[in-house]
Amino acid sequence: MENKKKKLDPELVDRIAQNIFGVLPLLRKRLLHMDAIQAEHGIPLSHVQVLSMLDETGSMSVSEISRRLGIAKPNITPLVDRLIEVGLVDRQRDTVDRRVVNVVIQPEGQQKLAAIHGTIVEQVNEWSQNVSTEDFTQLSDSLATITRILNATNS
Repeated sequence: MENKKKKLDPELVDRIAQNIFGVLPLLRKRLLHMDAIQAEHGIPLSHVQVLSMLDETGSMSVSEISRRLGIAKPNITPLVDRLIEVGLVDRQRDTVDRRVVNVVIQPEGQQKLAAIHGTIVEQVNEWSQNVSTEDFTQLSDSLATITRILNATNS
């Protein structure tokens, strides 16, 4: 069977593109204050993303991490090396295929992730004081929808 793409309304596609351009800087600067998180916890966002994926999945190969983050494998290896140096992750041989080496989160990595999550919870509590409960609930639902849709895409 031929795989056909849906024909979307060009105006809808344009509105989505405009909304993406509008929301990206707001997410980084206003919603999460990632610069403050990075300064407080001494860890770049890319490292947090890797820790979060490993916490969710248990273990992943460098190739899997590379594919999920959309970052070239040669750039992931030094990132993983830095996480190993500070004791947040480790490499382990796969029990089924000894040729495969997986990256696994260590208890220190889980603690770091929990601390970062706590900081984000504090930030959400702070800015939510100026947002109605209805809007806050709608934001939560919208973020869940965005996550679901993006996880369903093939890119």
